[in-house]
Amino acid sequence: MKLRDQNITLAPTDLANFLSCRHLTGLDIAAAKSGEKRPSRYGPMIDALRERGIAHERAYLEQLKASGLVVSEHSGEESPSAGKERTLKAMQSGADVIFQAGLSDDTWSGWADFLKKVDKPSVLGDWSYEAIDTKLAQNTKAGTILQLCVYSHLLSELQRKMPESMHVVTPKDNMTLETYRIDDFGAYFRLLERGVGEFVKTPVDTYPEMVSHCDLCVWWDSCETRRRGDDHLCYVAGISRDQIQSLREVGVNSLQALASLDEVPKPSNGSLDALLRTRDQARAQLKGREQGAPYHELRLPLDAEHGLALLPEPTPDDIFLDFEGNRFTDAGVHEYLTGYVIKANDGSFNYTPLWATTLDEERKAFEQFTDFATATRAKNPNAHIYHFAPYEPSAIKQLMNRYATCELEVDTLLREEAFVDLLKVVKRSLFASVEGYSI
Repeated sequence: MKLRDQNITLAPTDLANFLSCRHLTGLDIAAAKSGEKRPSRYGPMIDALRERGIAHERAYLEQLKASGLVVSEHSGEESPSAGKERTLKAMQSGADVIFQAGLSDDTWSGWADFLKKVDKPSVLGDWSYEAIDTKLAQNTKAGTILQLCVYSHLLSELQRKMPESMHVVTPKDNMTLETYRIDDFGAYFRLLERGVGEFVKTPVDTYPEMVSHCDLCVWWDSCETRRRGDDHLCYVAGISRDQIQSLREVGVNSLQALASLDEVPKPSNGSLDALLRTRDQARAQLKGREQGAPYHELRLPLDAEHGLALLPEPTPDDIFLDFEGNRFTDAGVHEYLTGYVIKANDGSFNYTPLWATTLDEERKAFEQFTDFATATRAKNPNAHIYHFAPYEPSAIKQLMNRYATCELEVDTLLREEAFVDLLKVVKRSLFASVEGYSI
């Protein structure tokens, strides 16, 4: 987002940002108008993703060159107008691929990763172009589709023809194209385009609500400072957006205010019992804050259907399982580490790590663990597989579907309730002065 001739010019990423967080867009607008430098955010994960993204883009470029295609590349920094002019000349010359294609109009300005020539007539001749974006994520996100819609819109102005498709290249399957029909997303794109345009013309007052994009947002520090200063309800562990909205409707706007409620009003959405538990959670957090030390208390009632009563009787053959997954790993691997602990005959604990850097290794690790768990349960039907949070059973089902193997074994483990979620046990057992129960 930049100020050009007293008008705000948007980048394609601004549309995805608007979809993620209106407050982010408002901060970007204010920075552009004032000339304030937009903050940068650094961190090991962000830096690694940036480097891997550049490497993935370059790898795809080399793949295109190796296939014999003529690639037009730019050489250095360019203004939006110069980039657009270069791109148009490359399109008119019929280059097979245009790398880092400058595209712009009075509203949008950006650089498409790739434009690829297709055999569909336009004002250029017997050919036209479609946009390609390189992304690390194994599953294409809405923001990526919206960025490609912007590029396709700008392309249509240059070649006087709307492309039929747009494409995403991920590291999986040897970087094959994932193709999306523009007509399937055009109406939604136009709706959001109007929305962000109206927001830019008439910004509205917004609040930095906690959203998933916060993890990567450059404005994190300022938003976090404001939320902390307001003692925002989002820091109550497990609270939902509906609960926050219901509490705001009755004038409860902070963790301390919620913890101080003696009578909790029936919420407009959701159950009163759930909101009472959220109030008790806020009280535990407030007590921990006030005493400057961790605090916890058991949840009541204590009966056979809740809390610690959910734990089965321990056995010497119990298995403790943990997956480490990353959707940005090379070669399309999802679960790069399968680790499990068992108790040895001498009472010590043995840890088995199964690493996977290829799809074949991931499949073998899944089969090895499934075979081991199945054999353990055959020897001792009372043995269980302990994990923390629902991730592990979900990952096992995804691996089973991905490799079409161990279906019977996995089905048996699930039907016989071999898995025990310790997070569920913890959350049903106590209130602790933490903002989240995840480890």
